[in-house]
Amino acid sequence: MTSFILARTAQRTCWKLSQSLGVWCALGVGLGAATSHASAFLVEARTEAQAYQIRAWRGSTPDDPVLLPRRRIVQYLGLSAFEIATGQDLGFESNLRIWADFGLPKGEAERVDGLKSEDAELLHAYVRYAKGGFEGRLGRQLYTDVSDILAFDGLRVRYMSRLGLGAEVYGGLWVKGTSFLGSSVYQLEGTRESDARRLDAGVTGADSTLDAMEPLIGAKLLMEDVKGFHASVGYRKALVEGKTNLERATVEARYGRGLGVNVLAGVDYDVLMGKVAQVRTQLRWDATRFAATAEVMRLSPVLAADSIWYYFAWAPRDEARLRVDLFTPGALRFYVQGLGSKYNENVNPDLAIAAQVDAEGAPESTSVGGSAGAAWRSGSFRSALDVTYRTGYGGDQLWGDLTGGYTFDRERFTLDARVSFARIFDSFNARLGGNFYGAQVWASRSLTRATRLSLVVEQNFNPFTDSDTKGFLLFDLKASL
Repeated sequence: MTSFILARTAQRTCWKLSQSLGVWCALGVGLGAATSHASAFLVEARTEAQAYQIRAWRGSTPDDPVLLPRRRIVQYLGLSAFEIATGQDLGFESNLRIWADFGLPKGEAERVDGLKSEDAELLHAYVRYAKGGFEGRLGRQLYTDVSDILAFDGLRVRYMSRLGLGAEVYGGLWVKGTSFLGSSVYQLEGTRESDARRLDAGVTGADSTLDAMEPLIGAKLLMEDVKGFHASVGYRKALVEGKTNLERATVEARYGRGLGVNVLAGVDYDVLMGKVAQVRTQLRWDATRFAATAEVMRLSPVLAADSIWYYFAWAPRDEARLRVDLFTPGALRFYVQGLGSKYNENVNPDLAIAAQVDAEGAPESTSVGGSAGAAWRSGSFRSALDVTYRTGYGGDQLWGDLTGGYTFDRERFTLDARVSFARIFDSFNARLGGNFYGAQVWASRSLTRATRLSLVVEQNFNPFTDSDTKGFLLFDLKASL
């Protein structure tokens, strides 16, 4: 049955897959012709069957919530090749995802922007070559820094000298939901994926540029492991129809040599807004029996310049954390942590609403609290307990989480369980008040050295959805050729 469903999905997306398979086959023929002595190929596959519910907002009330069933099947296929040319660091990595949602008919999905009942998505696929201090990647790839995580189709070139100094440049097209075999996961937030439906219907104000190509360029100056120091200074810019959609400058630094002082810092500056968007600083002391960490962050949504939210909902959240970890000589470890957050408001002080935001009895903009936990691991048994309390913004919240697991038959079979509890009281959101309970069981069995079958079942009880059940069945394959 699974094979039939996936085959049907592949047929309905053949206009995409026929092109991608052609590229893959051409690449495979090229690799095979010149790489009969390749060191290794790695094939990874995962099949997921998902069954769960989400709450409906139309025709649903707090006293009688309506749950919509979701029935999905997802197939991942990864192919990697290493040392394609003998003696050369030349390789290829890829990951393709095909999925179908049985609870969402195709006709209904077409009525909602960005919603699909089935699709194929190429998460990444690139050729990599390295020699000496040079490294190049060509194809669809992920890029991560203090600013964001994104995917683009293009070229990335990097060079590091023996002195630990170097540079990198990259450019291409930002991967969007409307890209070839694209996914909207890494697309900038704040705008619809496409206005194709509105354009076809002649809706006034429909935007034809939403699914336009988005060129991206970026560069960094690098320093790596110079007496324990790592640093970079970067710049990135993306354009849509010739207009800047994102422009950021970043600075990152890190120092550490294992035990002792370890420092991490990063700043993301929004050039268009002229404001600091993201900040993360962490100071950590690592010893044999304990570790102490102090961390301060500023977090802001990464929005497209075309979005109205970019100008009216950019207010950041500031957060501070203090944590101490203790490692006993045995199998037990503890931690305790203090937390503080401030949710900044972007309100024009000349507007009447500004007085309401700061009035007595208005929702607090700060939240304070702490957490503590312990973990035990001995032989085949493992367990952990975490408790968190916060008050202020979001109301009074108490969270508890207990997990445990055991490994049988020389790690061929594992069984894990989790019980969670939350008590929330928010005077400004009655729907989020009350007790929330949850339980989860995860069983996993190794069938062969290359395959594993897992089953996850979760049950939740709460005043928000009354009761909801989730089930996931996973089949994993990992083979080296």
